[in-house]
Amino acid sequence: TDVGMAMLCATYMDMKKMPADTIKPVLQHVLALAPDNSAARLRLVSYAWTEEDKDLVIDLCQAARQYNPDNMAFYYYQGIAYYQRDSLDQALSTFQNGVSVINEESNPEIVADFYEVMGEILHKKGQAEKAFAAYDSCLQWKPDNLPCLNNYAYYLSLRNEQLDRAEQMSHKTIKAEPKNATYLDTYAWILFMQ
Repeated sequence: TDVGMAMLCATYMDMKKMPADTIKPVLQHVLALAPDNSAARLRLVSYAWTEEDKDLVIDLCQAARQYNPDNMAFYYYQGIAYYQRDSLDQALSTFQNGVSVINEESNPEIVADFYEVMGEILHKKGQAEKAFAAYDSCLQWKPDNLPCLNNYAYYLSLRNEQLDRAEQMSHKTIKAEPKNATYLDTYAWILFMQ
């Protein structure tokens, strides 16, 4: 009946490399006792993610957001799960809600990923200016976010806009990963456009 003891049990089982199917019921018991226990819910999300059960990830994160509205991880996993299911509107809404809880102590990696994926979604929805604003926000949090730099540069070049800036962003990606075919292709395309 004690949450601390149940979490200790789950941690011990995990440390002993017991199968996830034996640990999950203990974590579900923790949530029955304390639905606001974010550590137990995050571990269940992790198991669901590993099993590629996007529906369960979405459900677990939705419930978690009610109990832990300031925990960015739940917005992140739920948004990515929606994105991977091609539910772009739900993914965008989730990330926009997650952006509202960003503060000075937020993990820059996660914040940058929020904005980077938001940029992708907005671009897919034909909202280039909003996508570029999201990419700019991403790069403010993490100036070396390579997927963002690459995609932003590529999309600018497709519009034949700010080619010098696009070249500079793309150049950063090939300096970081000189054998990445996607980054090399983008850089070559931008040089061609210039």
